[in-house]
Amino acid sequence: MIISPAQIKVLKNSNNIGKFLIKPLSPGFGITIGNALRRVLISYLEGYAIYYIMINGIKHEFSYVDGVIENITEIILNLKKIRFKLKSKRVGSNNIPKHYTIFLKTKKEQITAGDLCGSLTYFEVLNPKLLILKKELDTNLNITIGIKKGVGYVPVEKNKYFQKKRGKIPIDTIFSPIINVRFKVETCEVHNSYEYDSLILEILTDGSITPQNAFKKASSILIQHFTLFFNGKNNGKTKETNSLDSKERIQVLYMQKVLNSKLSENVNDLSVRTLNCLKFAKIRTWADLVKFKTSDLLKVRNFGMKSFDELNKKMKKLGLSYGMDLSKYKIKIYNKKQRIINFREKMRQIVKLRNILKLRKMMKKNDTQK
Repeated sequence: MIISPAQIKVLKNSNNIGKFLIKPLSPGFGITIGNALRRVLISYLEGYAIYYIMINGIKHEFSYVDGVIENITEIILNLKKIRFKLKSKRVGSNNIPKHYTIFLKTKKEQITAGDLCGSLTYFEVLNPKLLILKKELDTNLNITIGIKKGVGYVPVEKNKYFQKKRGKIPIDTIFSPIINVRFKVETCEVHNSYEYDSLILEILTDGSITPQNAFKKASSILIQHFTLFFNGKNNGKTKETNSLDSKERIQVLYMQKVLNSKLSENVNDLSVRTLNCLKFAKIRTWADLVKFKTSDLLKVRNFGMKSFDELNKKMKKLGLSYGMDLSKYKIKIYNKKQRIINFREKMRQIVKLRNILKLRKMMKKNDTQK
């Protein structure tokens, strides 16, 4: 018989340390619930953190600053340890500036996280004594940091996409406000039987959220996911693809794969002549092809009715049609790739044109010398 826990007892709840007892649980449920809560607490709670820095005169993370003992890599490692807390929950995340410029004109030799507080209007630094760098007395620094809201851990490769300005150094980011989560499963007595579990959960946070609130949020996230299966409907809260049934979902995934695949992958089905004609028209994927009108396609150089019929047969097999709606399949990746390909093609044409002009100039010079 599966029983529901009769009590959740708060054994300890300070600003950053919490200890909770959940009992009784059916045999095996202690580890099941403990693992689920631990993973959600560590990976899926929101927080604020630095995701890039910019220092005047510095172009990359392997540089050094005159008058500063630490190199840029060491400064980045120290900045990553700063923990932030939003001063007011009334302020929406969209209204909070993402960039803060800090002028360090102080004559202090040691700069700590607390020295950044004056420039951060909306945030409180939770570890103000954290050492950031050591510098000479007369050295002034101009540091810009980017702070944003996120979940879990984001590697530096993903943060690179946001940094287009030269001099911005992206860093890997730990948004999670949870420092550590431990749980222990013990036996407990129910009706003179010691077969049941009791779960003791310990949560350590950085202070931006209390352990009790973190425990509630993690539980809420799990409940939201399980409610979907229980109700059998999404109530408009989940993503668009979740509203589809399993057959439609499989169809969407299949079409995404087909549309994103290159035409050259089907060499056995399409003739070399057809592929060359399509390549000449900058049509490289099936997604590129279905956007074309049949009238425009027939205008492509050397593309005749034989190639057109050959292509139509293949499209029918794949379930594709000209002018089909691609919004359902969210085809965005190859649009970006196509722009890159077009840009490279234009650059090649420009280089070719420059070479022709240079050659003409040289020929004119030779003619004048003669």
